[in-house]
Amino acid sequence: MVDPNQPALNPFQFHECVILTMPTGRTAVNLREMLQIVKEVDSAVLAYHLWQSRMAIAHPEVEYPNDFAIWAATSLQDTRLAEKLSVIDPFTFEDMEEIREELAELLEEYMWDLPSVPWARPGFEFHFCEASTVVLVRPRIVAGTLSEFRSGLAGVGIDSIYYHFMDARWRLRKLKTDDFSIWLRDAFGLPELVSAIQGIDVWFYTLEGVRKAILDLLDRYMEKRDDITPGST
Repeated sequence: MVDPNQPALNPFQFHECVILTMPTGRTAVNLREMLQIVKEVDSAVLAYHLWQSRMAIAHPEVEYPNDFAIWAATSLQDTRLAEKLSVIDPFTFEDMEEIREELAELLEEYMWDLPSVPWARPGFEFHFCEASTVVLVRPRIVAGTLSEFRSGLAGVGIDSIYYHFMDARWRLRKLKTDDFSIWLRDAFGLPELVSAIQGIDVWFYTLEGVRKAILDLLDRYMEKRDDITPGST
């Protein structure tokens, strides 16, 4: 058990970020057009619609984890396709080209068995966008102890949760970890706590839900409870 006020050798620096979204001018009105554009667009476009859009203003809190699945469910009224698209976890792939191939293959196989190509109603087209991430360093948001880390996590903006926990899963995909877990491991060890945090499903929770899940795990640890698993009560 680590004292919550024990200082770490290297403090954790909370970063903030801004997602700058730009339309590409490309639009899909049916599934065939969707497939063709997926094959052609820059990888940054796929990244935006698979996970960066989670930072978009008023992103809908629905059961589907990416924009492609949301469009299939809401615009094509095809929940079966939406569920198939929801299975794609981009953080398990080596690079964006592997993701593109997986997405294109899924759409091709799905259309193969359809009697006709599904179309979206007017006004429900899929508008392709891309984004760039601007990272901001705020020297005032620093945690030198486990207790300070807990306070910092509770107080930072949702963009900080996105950057350190979701965006980090792409940046650190070969290590299958995130910024929070790396710091907690290097600063204090805490294998069970780190494993529990890494086990949080970023596709199941909203970003605010991710924050709450991590805070709950930290509280359980600091209360010396032995049920440190995501979602335990």
